[in-house]
Amino acid sequence: MSKRLLIAMIMGSSIIVGIIIASSFLKPNHQTIYALVSVLFLLYLALYVFGGLAKLIVFFIYGVLIAITLALVPERYSLVIIFMGSLIFVSNPLAEFEAHLSNTLSDAEIEPVRIRMIGKFEAFYQYRKEMKDHYHLPQTRKLYTKAWYQRARTLTVLALFGVDIFLLLFVANDIAYFQEVSLSNILGIYFLTIIFIMIILLHKKGFTTMMRAVRLSVFVPIIYIIALIENIDPTIRIVFITMVSIFGLTLAVIEIVKYFSRVSYSAYKYYDSNRQEIVYANALFESLVYNEQTTEIGHYGIEVSLESFQAHFNEILIYANLHHFIITAYTHNKKYAYIFAEFIKGQEKRMEKFKVFLEGIYKTHVGLREYSDSSRKFYETRFFHNPEYIVTRALNLAHLLNELEIRGEVIISIVLYFISLKDLQNYQKKYISRRLEELDQPGVYTIQTNLKCRNLDYLIETAVRDILLESMRNNGTFVRIMIYY
Repeated sequence: MSKRLLIAMIMGSSIIVGIIIASSFLKPNHQTIYALVSVLFLLYLALYVFGGLAKLIVFFIYGVLIAITLALVPERYSLVIIFMGSLIFVSNPLAEFEAHLSNTLSDAEIEPVRIRMIGKFEAFYQYRKEMKDHYHLPQTRKLYTKAWYQRARTLTVLALFGVDIFLLLFVANDIAYFQEVSLSNILGIYFLTIIFIMIILLHKKGFTTMMRAVRLSVFVPIIYIIALIENIDPTIRIVFITMVSIFGLTLAVIEIVKYFSRVSYSAYKYYDSNRQEIVYANALFESLVYNEQTTEIGHYGIEVSLESFQAHFNEILIYANLHHFIITAYTHNKKYAYIFAEFIKGQEKRMEKFKVFLEGIYKTHVGLREYSDSSRKFYETRFFHNPEYIVTRALNLAHLLNELEIRGEVIISIVLYFISLKDLQNYQKKYISRRLEELDQPGVYTIQTNLKCRNLDYLIETAVRDILLESMRNNGTFVRIMIYY
């Protein structure tokens, strides 16, 4: 746990305890003011955690100045002050001061704290994040290829941020002035929360995901409006509120089901001549090849054509997503399709249930072999270190640069290690490489080979194969490959 997160948790806990204590000793109106100030400090703590110390200092200056101004000027001018304060937050006139603080403070104080899932399914949740990022790749690609889309997203985020700050200042000022929380204040807090969620979703995913949140958020205001309408029969009001509530809950359930159904699979497709099969290795799993959790492997064999297998493959991905295991690859040898899936310890029954599920959708017997791979060598040997896999990965990365309209020369970067210093030196006679001493271990010498190449498939493939061949001649071992521009 980072020092910044620990400080924020201690301070946040103290503030919450203070609110509880204050509710017992202060008068109701004083309780409201104390709770308001406490909540604002909690918001600043959240900014400290996710935005860093530099942004906290700058935004705290804005907040103090606006609060003092609102306290000094007559109430009739408060709306103008709130509007101007919102513009100050959006325009950020102290941006240069913030940049100076960012350059002065340590990285630990300015970089956002990244919260990650922990526990026995940690590797699976990391994989799900990779899968969701790939699912939203078309939206991300537009940021690089369509200038108008990038401007539209940026301007929309700024506009929503301005509206959110305006609502926050307005609600806080209203509560401070009347020293009570009204129903309209609660609705205002609801709206600023929804807008904040919209900002995050738009920034991270895009307009489509943001609109899903908008659709779900409209039902609470509708219920609020129906409840406040006068001159309406109570029975009719209850019927309308019930209908809207049921419709909203139904839509929420549908969106949850759709969330788990939004799956993707990025395949490194190549032909394995040794096994005489077409391989579709999961590119999204690559960063987790050496994780220490998914050590149980299920190898499933199905007598089915490739076309019939792929027709139901999306159902398989949804099933895996729902039941927290990972499809790492599938292959086909003109007669049989083979699925490779990784599970955590304790999911042995799920392996069998997955076999039954496959038999149900393909209407045929499914074979299952189970392996325990605590050393994490199975995937590495079967796929990851296969020369065809490495070449295919290089070409896929180069194609991705093309899709992002990044053309011209690319840099092929391959990391290798050698057990013998003499072998390393022989290799370096042909390919000048940089030592990565920070990755060295006793008797292991790690290097990085960088080679410039035009972004053409046959040139990249030839260059990668030549490097791998020279490495093999000198007893080198492949570690990873990347393509840069």
